[in-house]
Amino acid sequence: MIDERGMSLAEVVIVLLLASMVITVAVTYALPWLGREEMRSAVYQIQTHFQLARVHAISRNRSCRFTVDGATGRVQVLDLNDPAVSTDDIVLADYTLPSTVKFESPDASTPITLTTLSGSSYGATFASDGRVTAGAGQVVLHGGERYDRVLLYGAGGVRTEHWDGGTWSAGS
Repeated sequence: MIDERGMSLAEVVIVLLLASMVITVAVTYALPWLGREEMRSAVYQIQTHFQLARVHAISRNRSCRFTVDGATGRVQVLDLNDPAVSTDDIVLADYTLPSTVKFESPDASTPITLTTLSGSSYGATFASDGRVTAGAGQVVLHGGERYDRVLLYGAGGVRTEHWDGGTWSAGS
């Protein structure tokens, strides 16, 4: 009886070939999925930060501001403390969008229509009663082969919409 130990070169090559095929298929399907998940997370963060600015304005009984930097993807919620002086603003929340998510619109409109603060920085200011005193508008995001937008209304409400290839529809 022959005592066999190990595998032949052909068997090793076949196993490696099969493993590489499985990994290639998995990565091919996983990358778009990860992009979509990053996009959903970014939309959720924008929506949440809008709502957070509103809640803080009401609970603190003074103006709070949502800001977004279109160049860096940084999103912040600030307690304006004394609206006339920007050096005493208190950062209540700070988030940076994933680098795979961009501010782009599919229909050639401006992706961010909030109040321009400076350069690529935009904002919306919430009064102590929760309504938007400056900056009602939209933030349009592109990532993972999809476009979504978050709309901010003057009364302080927020709505998300998804681009279906020809028009905006409710939900994200």
